[in-house]
Amino acid sequence: MAASAVPSRGFGFALLIGVALGWGLNWPAMKLIVGEVPPWQFRAVTGAAGAVLLLGLARVLRQPLAVPREQWLPLVAASLLNVTSWFVLIAYGVKLMASGHASILGFTMPIWAAVIGMAALGERMSTRRFVSLAMGIAGVVVLLSHDFAALGASPLGALITLVGAFNWAIGVHIQKRVKWAVEPLVLAGWQVALGTLPIVVIALFAEPFVYHRASWPVIGATIYLVTYALAFCYYAWFNVVRIFPTHISAIGSLLVPIVGVASSSLFLGEPFGWREIAALVLVVGAVALVMIQPPERPAAAAAPAGNAPAGAAARGE
Repeated sequence: MAASAVPSRGFGFALLIGVALGWGLNWPAMKLIVGEVPPWQFRAVTGAAGAVLLLGLARVLRQPLAVPREQWLPLVAASLLNVTSWFVLIAYGVKLMASGHASILGFTMPIWAAVIGMAALGERMSTRRFVSLAMGIAGVVVLLSHDFAALGASPLGALITLVGAFNWAIGVHIQKRVKWAVEPLVLAGWQVALGTLPIVVIALFAEPFVYHRASWPVIGATIYLVTYALAFCYYAWFNVVRIFPTHISAIGSLLVPIVGVASSSLFLGEPFGWREIAALVLVVGAVALVMIQPPERPAAAAAPAGNAPAGAAARGE
């Protein structure tokens, strides 16, 4: 298959802004949905629809959907961590706490990825990583410093969200160690499809179907999440990774929790005081330290676009 032409940088910047808005606004949308729809059912419906759209878009772009047999095992492992765990834990986290707070805690993933790299893979503890870890921990402490009421009904929401971010970090490490033989969009589609499958099975037996009774705002938020935050933003993000070096595309992803906190305050009336601002500055700064690396020397090999954390984004969905 011939490689498609790389879009212009101007188009890339427009896509980058679209991704930041799409994934950032996704957090209050999730909060709205889980107020009426059980988390398992919410994720089953949106995940299944998102997988169909992603794989359908890949077919429209004439990208082969076949995955080599030897890559199915790491694909399933990555799907369970990047999608199943993230989808379910973040849905419960958003249900139990303010969506703006959840977006900050969920975006600690790159920090945990750096910690896993040092603890399990023998990567060295550089000054940059040490400062990043300290800032990230400080941001979480500041966010939790008010009292349990600031987190929702209990501190369980914060713990669940952090576990989701940590599991996602493990999934990213698994994904980055495979030289995938499929296009990134196809990889994302298969991950969402495989990761959603156990959620669908559990939702069918665990929860009565209520989506048909959901209010129109919830239906609208669901359509937005599937079409924009999932299908469009995945497609746009993979184009952004193709157009820009990693350290530039990472800057755009830092906008996601900022948009998440601001939109949650604007649309849901969630708190946006000094604690939220301080936590946001600390966590975004910490993530910037581990994600935005200085440009490599010309002799160094550039990382392939397919090795960028799929949906990393912070993956706000």
